[in-house]
Amino acid sequence: MRRILLLANGPGELWCWARPMIPALTDLGFEVSLRILPCQYSAGNEAQIAGNLGAEDVSPPSSIFGSLARREKKPLSAVFQLGGDLLFGFAFSRRNRVPLFCYTYAFKPLLGRCCTVFTGFEQARHTFRPGCDNVFVAGDLVADSLAMDGGDTPWLSEEGHRVVFFPGSRRAIRSAALPFIREVRDSMDRRLPGIETVTALSPFASPEDVEDWRSAGLNPATASTGSILRGADLAITQPGTNTLELAYSGTPGIVVLPFAFLGHVPLPGLKGAVASIPFAGPFLKGVALRSANRNRGLLAWPNRLAGREVMPEMVGDISSDDVANVAVELLLDERRRKQIISGLEKIVQGPGAARRIAAQIARMLG
Repeated sequence: MRRILLLANGPGELWCWARPMIPALTDLGFEVSLRILPCQYSAGNEAQIAGNLGAEDVSPPSSIFGSLARREKKPLSAVFQLGGDLLFGFAFSRRNRVPLFCYTYAFKPLLGRCCTVFTGFEQARHTFRPGCDNVFVAGDLVADSLAMDGGDTPWLSEEGHRVVFFPGSRRAIRSAALPFIREVRDSMDRRLPGIETVTALSPFASPEDVEDWRSAGLNPATASTGSILRGADLAITQPGTNTLELAYSGTPGIVVLPFAFLGHVPLPGLKGAVASIPFAGPFLKGVALRSANRNRGLLAWPNRLAGREVMPEMVGDISSDDVANVAVELLLDERRRKQIISGLEKIVQGPGAARRIAAQIARMLG
């Protein structure tokens, strides 16, 4: 049996990319080993969640050097990396003398060392630098992941306005977001009483985390994203993969990134090391992130793919009242919400990426 080593580096890649890829590869006769790479966005319980995704074996994350030094117990046919620094995939493929495949939305170093670079969008191909001519546009694995979602909807009422909050997959950011979201909810309720709200917590959230949100009266749900978005009139979210889930489910959204949250945004590599310096680090980190914001462009994936702001983005020194005002205006403006949905429909794609990727890997391995 052919054996493929699947590398994933964080909650989003693990849930939205590895989750559909594992059964697609297994259906074609691959034995899949899953290794979780060290990641600054880690929730801490990725290995526990990954144990239920269908891989033959799961290796939890370790240090960077520990991950690079670890050797495989069984022979490999290929290495397939989903997100993260390709140094890991490159090292594993060289050590085991097998092809390296990767899936990415944008250019990163070492892509030219991959046998094939799979990507989700035709627009992404243009971000790859010259010399990277091994690109296969397979479609977005997030669409496959969303199609796997089932379960009952958490909404209690069929009438009135329904708003879902996405506080992020990383606990530190969720904790910082809790009081802000509570203020947004209270401000919305003062302006438009009767709004039903649900907070969509990551599948990586702990029971203690869920209880914190329940105690705050924010109606947490760990149900699948697909079931939560069914029936939602509006989503308020941080930037991330879930903005694609909004697009594929046809849910209007507001992307919110207050500067007050910047201290909880992890930085990779050298920038992260500088940010950890006592006293000066947090200040330098804030300067770096604010500077990056001035040249940030669009944040939400649907907006980046469309080349314009389809769903509103609110970034900067914004208050909970600012967000509530925009949210209530959208809830009362059905025409504007339909315009957002119409814009999202132009980038929507269906599931099937995982099957296409698995079939292409199988063909190339012979």
